[in-house]
Amino acid sequence: MGKIEKSQRRNTGHAAFWGMLYAEGIKMRRTWILWLHILMPLIGITMFLLYYRTSIWSDWGKISGYVEIVSIVCPTLVGFVTALAAEQEKQAGHFQNLLGIGKYRGKNLAVKLCSLLIWNMLAVGLTLGGFGIGFYFFVSRIPASAGFYLKIICLIWVCQIFAYAFHLFLGLRFSRGITIGVGIVESVISALMMTGLGERIWQWLPCAWAGRFSGYCVRIASDTEKNVEFIIEQMKFGGAAAAGITLVGIVLLFGWFHKYEGERMED
Repeated sequence: MGKIEKSQRRNTGHAAFWGMLYAEGIKMRRTWILWLHILMPLIGITMFLLYYRTSIWSDWGKISGYVEIVSIVCPTLVGFVTALAAEQEKQAGHFQNLLGIGKYRGKNLAVKLCSLLIWNMLAVGLTLGGFGIGFYFFVSRIPASAGFYLKIICLIWVCQIFAYAFHLFLGLRFSRGITIGVGIVESVISALMMTGLGERIWQWLPCAWAGRFSGYCVRIASDTEKNVEFIIEQMKFGGAAAAGITLVGIVLLFGWFHKYEGERMED
């Protein structure tokens, strides 16, 4: 009987989590968070495809340039999205939906973080998948497979997990301006880390992960990289560092949130 009761409680807990996640999605659907995840990718795809139709760049150079720009812009968009999400929670009872609903406040934070990451996954998928389809039909039928774009989508999305955890902390604890400002600074750093300045330190800077990992994948897929073994070693070391930093960041976020009482710097 005890095992049956535990199983029932576990199933009820899973159902409650998915129900909360669905409700969170409904709530975000009525905000600018949804439109940022749809309009920005569509605008970016349209602008780049129109430019690439007349550009004299090589095909892989065009793809590489687009992927780099997406990686650079991501931290700024994460800052905007998390700032809006935190502002929404503040206006809806000064974070009481996060702090005062449910037996375990950590579940409320997990729902918020998972919801933001799901929207991000859909946005990244639209940004790169839509570009890949448009590039094939309107620019060049270069043999860049669907698997290539899927790999880039997964890499960029996974690299945003730490960013969302970090910026969600900034949005809850500090002001909207700080959250957005940090995202803009991270975008600048991300651009710098794609140059020779980032060769030895990019693994330790979360805002540089998306650009470096996706850039390496483009170089391997285009068959322009002569030292593939070095690239693979860099990706392995960077992946281990990214996984460790992301895990520590999430643990710190939930540990901090357990003691958080809704204070904000601007209050």
